[in-house]
Amino acid sequence: MDMNEFKQTPALAEYLDGADHVDVKSGTGTLSLREFMAGVLSYQPGWMQILWRIRVWLLRILGQGKSDATGKDRLTAETLPVEAGQEALFFTVADSDGETYWVAIGEESHLGAALGVLVQPQDGQEGMKQFHLITVVRYRNWAGSIYFNLIRPFHHLIISAAMKSVLQTNKAVNH
Repeated sequence: MDMNEFKQTPALAEYLDGADHVDVKSGTGTLSLREFMAGVLSYQPGWMQILWRIRVWLLRILGQGKSDATGKDRLTAETLPVEAGQEALFFTVADSDGETYWVAIGEESHLGAALGVLVQPQDGQEGMKQFHLITVVRYRNWAGSIYFNLIRPFHHLIISAAMKSVLQTNKAVNH
C-alpha cells in the first residue's frame, strides 16, 4: 500500500510526520472494520501475559515507571470505540469513520504510538476487504528508542499473529 493513502487520513498524516518507525501489515477477510480492530486489540494468547510482565520490568529498568496497560481487557465489534477521544484499551481514538479507517494514539513517557487501519474493498471479490494495519512510533526520549528497538521483534510477532488469528477465525466462520 502506498504511504500517501495513509497520509490522506488526517490523524495518521499528522502522526507520520517525524515518525521514528512505521510498519504496515496487510491481510484480507470479510470482517467489518469494527470486528477486525476489536479482534486485533483483544488478541491475548497466554504467552502475551509473559510479555506484558517483561514490558513492565523493562520500563522500570529504563526509569519510565510502570504502565497501566495490562492487556487483559477485551473489545467486541459493538464495544470498539470509534469516536475521537474515547478510550480503546490503552489507546485513545483520534479519528474514525467506523467503516473504512480507525486511528488511535497511545502516549507514554518514553514514546508515542499511533495504531490505525485502512479498509479497502477487494475488486471482483464480493464482500472481501483488504485490511492495512499501520503502526507509527515516535520516541520521546532516549529510553523510547532503546525500549522500542528491544521490543520491535515482539511487536512484529504480536501484530502479525493477531491479524492472522482474526482473519483465520473469520475464514473458518464464513466457510
